[in-house]
Amino acid sequence: MAEARRSPYPEATAPVTDLDLEAQIALAEQAVIARDSRIRRNFGQVTHRVKREAIKHAGGGLLVALATLGLAWWMNRRNPPAQAAAAAPPPEAPSPFEHLLREAGLSLAGVLPLLWPMLPRGLRRHVSPGTASTLLTFLAPWLGRIFRRRRRSQAQA
Repeated sequence: MAEARRSPYPEATAPVTDLDLEAQIALAEQAVIARDSRIRRNFGQVTHRVKREAIKHAGGGLLVALATLGLAWWMNRRNPPAQAAAAAPPPEAPSPFEHLLREAGLSLAGVLPLLWPMLPRGLRRHVSPGTASTLLTFLAPWLGRIFRRRRRSQAQA
């Protein structure tokens, strides 16, 4: 059986078309026009769908806002601020350690975009820089409060 030989130059074996350059340009323009009309049609459908869904779900957002306001009013009515302020002991002043941790967290959150490429790849893959910055900003003062509580409980013992 004779084995078919393949040409090392596939361009040489390509079929020759009888279309001249003008006809090829006209076909390409028609293809572009068809693609543009398809994009416009699809964009119109997406826009219509988004408007319809936004209107449909706007009532839910309004309902959540009203429920939140109602709950806040109800909670405030049950425990008036004057009674709550009189019954609660005066708040304890934050410790210097808490201020130090808050400032360190804010500083690290500001420098995080510069340090981000140096962090481990696994952390960068699963956590975004914005999330890491937010966590640093919120967790640093929280850690200071934990240490303040621990110090107070150790002094009582």
